[in-house]
Amino acid sequence: MAKKARRVRRKQGGAVRLSPAQMVRPVEQDRVAAVASVAAPARGVKTTGVRREGVNLQEEYQYVVADLKRIGILALIMLGMLIGLALVLT
Repeated sequence: MAKKARRVRRKQGGAVRLSPAQMVRPVEQDRVAAVASVAAPARGVKTTGVRREGVNLQEEYQYVVADLKRIGILALIMLGMLIGLALVLT
């Protein structure tokens, strides 16, 4: 039979112990949080799918296509290696 754990349970309403460094919030996070709260639409409000003018997604995410090609090539190579090992080892 397993032994009981001798760990002391922490109370639900107990205070969280943080170091002094953890108690300080950087100013940058406060500013970003304030901007995000202002920019976020209210719940229940539907936003339209209007594309911003002057944004070319193909230029902005050009690196994604190259990364997907590289991942596809690596997947095909690994699949080929698995098939080759299956044929050799059987």
